[in-house]
Amino acid sequence: MCMECPMTFTRYGGSVHTATARDLSGSGLGFVTDQALTLGEVLSVKVVPGQAVVAPLQAEVEVVRVQPHDVDRYEIGVTIRRFL
Repeated sequence: MCMECPMTFTRYGGSVHTATARDLSGSGLGFVTDQALTLGEVLSVKVVPGQAVVAPLQAEVEVVRVQPHDVDRYEIGVTIRRFL
């Protein structure tokens, strides 16, 4: 599903960062952020939909794709390991 909504992610043992969710499927998520993440890195994510009738998505994910996307921006692809 193509979308564009705010989200946050937490690097384990680290701080909370913001991003923009772009694509969501049953097994993965694509988003854009200013953080250069590492392949294989495990994150906790929370995607907040634009409409209050849909609950936020919270999951533990693993980074499977990192691509530059403009100056100091990265397009990240993750696979969902488990829902929280």
